[in-house]
Amino acid sequence: MHFDKMPASGKPKRSCWLKTALDLKMVATALGLLVLAALTAVVADRTIATMVPTLLGWMRSAAGWISTLTDPLVVLPLMIGAFIAGRIFRMLGLVGPFELTTSLLTRSILAVAAATLLKGIIGRARPSEVSRDPFHFQPFAAQDMFASAPSAQATLAAAIGCSLAMSFPKARIPILATVIAVCLSRVLVGEHWTSDVIFGLALGWGIAAVRNRRHASVLGKPVG
Repeated sequence: MHFDKMPASGKPKRSCWLKTALDLKMVATALGLLVLAALTAVVADRTIATMVPTLLGWMRSAAGWISTLTDPLVVLPLMIGAFIAGRIFRMLGLVGPFELTTSLLTRSILAVAAATLLKGIIGRARPSEVSRDPFHFQPFAAQDMFASAPSAQATLAAAIGCSLAMSFPKARIPILATVIAVCLSRVLVGEHWTSDVIFGLALGWGIAAVRNRRHASVLGKPVG
């Protein structure tokens, strides 16, 4: 069923607009993740941060590689390249996932911008050997050491991963597993508290939820 049709009056129905713009189940999931992030900050952040240095070296090394390869400075150029390739395919009259690449680039930029803005406003201190206080905040500090929440990489991974999962539902499990691996890597390298990556997941998930159902699939069919 498509939601882009206009009624006889020429004005879109409000219910159709809501269905087009938002996936309410995904919004509910994002809100649930925010609650989980808050609970994790209170109950588990300090304990997990203390345990991370005791993990096996190969685990932290693998996490370091994942973290490096999924840095926004690496991912955003890839998204731009995919968008340009999709545009070229369309100009040549070839079949290509132009709508998907456009959607991924848009959500990637929104994810990084939103996470960066919130980092600056919240000013949460990163976990370190010196301080294991998950409630150390310095709002508007504009310093990397106070840019812990939310995790930009978790936000970006969630926005891209959820978009891909909607477009390729049969590959949903490995896609979401990859998103979780990216989030875990940020905790294992000691750059973020666990609640930071859950917060990022919620933010990225929410960005992916604001979508047009006409472009939810590379086949042009709505998903969900």
